[in-house]
Amino acid sequence: MKNDDPWQVLIIDDEADIKEVVSIVLQDAGYLVETADDGPSGIEMCRKVMPQIVLTDIKMPGMSGLEVLEHLKNEFDAIEVVVMTAFGELEYAVKALQLDASDFITKPLHEESLQMAMKRARERYSARQKVKEYTVFLEQENISLAKLLHRDKLISLGRLSASVVHEINNPLAGILNYSKLMGRILKQKTLTPQYLEKFANYLQLIESESARVSGIVSSLLTFSRKNEPVISDVSVPKLINECVLLSRHRMELSQITFQSDIAPDIPVIQGDFNQLQQCLINLIFNAVDAMAPKDNSDAITRGDALSQGKDPYSNDCNESSKENDRNNVVPVLKKLRINAFCDFNRGATGNEPHNGSVVIRVIDNGHGIEKEHMKKIFEPFFTTKAEGYGVGLGLSIIFGIMERHGGQVEVESVVGKGSTFSLRLPIPS
Repeated sequence: MKNDDPWQVLIIDDEADIKEVVSIVLQDAGYLVETADDGPSGIEMCRKVMPQIVLTDIKMPGMSGLEVLEHLKNEFDAIEVVVMTAFGELEYAVKALQLDASDFITKPLHEESLQMAMKRARERYSARQKVKEYTVFLEQENISLAKLLHRDKLISLGRLSASVVHEINNPLAGILNYSKLMGRILKQKTLTPQYLEKFANYLQLIESESARVSGIVSSLLTFSRKNEPVISDVSVPKLINECVLLSRHRMELSQITFQSDIAPDIPVIQGDFNQLQQCLINLIFNAVDAMAPKDNSDAITRGDALSQGKDPYSNDCNESSKENDRNNVVPVLKKLRINAFCDFNRGATGNEPHNGSVVIRVIDNGHGIEKEHMKKIFEPFFTTKAEGYGVGLGLSIIFGIMERHGGQVEVESVVGKGSTFSLRLPIPS
C-alpha cells in the first residue's frame, strides 16, 4: 500500500459498546473501520475488505479470538492481528503472541495503548511487505554482490526497527520522568543536602540513559550505511558488543536469556567491520527465530508451575506440562550464548600454514536443523521459515563474506536441542 493510503481495520467483538468506542477512536485517527459481531462473520468480512489490521476480542461465544487468529494467519498471512483481553486473561495473550499476534491490549481499553498497538501493527505489516518485495526483487533480478549484501542488510534493518524503537523509547521515557521530577522539586522544595543528593543521582541516571540512546543510534547508523568493503583492524569484543546492543531488546521481547563469554586474549583481526557485523546479526536473528515455539508442547501453565514451587520458565517444568491446560501457557526458558576465543591449533580453513584462528560461536537451544537440510542451508534462497519470515539469503551471505575474509562458517545441530554456528577468522601474521 502507498504511504498516504488509509489503513483498513476490522474490529471483531461481541460487545457493541466496545466496537463503537474503538471505531470512533480509530476513525478520528484516520483509519477506515469495519466491524463484525463474531469470529465467522469477521473472517467473511476479511475476505471482502482485506484489512491490513484486525482487532479481535479473546473471549467470544462460538469462535474464540484465538481460533480467529489461527484462521486468519492460515488464510491471510499478511494481516496483522491485535488481540483484546481482560487483565485477568493475560495467559491467553501470551498464547496469542505465540500464534503470531502482532500485539495485545487489555480491557478497559485506553486510547494511548490502543494507538501504540496500532502503530506497532503498522510497522510490522510494513516490514513484512518489504521482505516480500525484496524476495520478488532478488528472485527476478540478476544483481551484483554489493547489491545483494545491501538488500540483505535492509531486511535485517526491517527486523531490527521495531525492537530498536522500543529500546530507545525506554531510556527516553526515563529521562522525561526524571526531568519532570526534578522540575517539580525545584518548584515545591527547598534544596536541602538530601534533595541535592537526589538531584545528583537523577542527573547521573539521565546521563547514563542518554549515553545508551546515543550508543544504540550510533550503532544502528553504522550498520545501515552502504559502504564499499574496507579491510581494517577489527576488535572482536567491540564487534560482539555492538551486535548485542542492536539485538538485545529483540531477545528480551522473545524472553530469551542471553550470555556472552569473550576470552581476554583475543587479538585484533583484519576484516570489514560492517560485513562481519552483518554476519553476526544474521546469526543472532536466526537463533532467535529457531527458539520461537512451533506449538504448545514446550509450555506449562503458570499456576501449576508456581503451585509446585517451580520456576515457570525453567526446563524442569516441561515434562509435567503434558497434562496441563494448554490454554494457560508460558514459554520454556530459551538461551542464546555468544562465545569468542582463540584456536591456535587450527587456521581459518585448516589446510594452510597459520597462526591460529579467532572463533565466534552463536549457540541456541532451539528446534535444531533437520539432517536433510544441513547440506542445503548455505544455498541461496533455501529457507525452512514460513513465507514472509525470510528469503533464504542470510546464511549464503555469511558464507560468501567469510570466504572473502579467508575464513569459514561452521555449523553443528541436534534436532530438538539446538544449533551452534561458528565464524572462524584467521589471526594475522
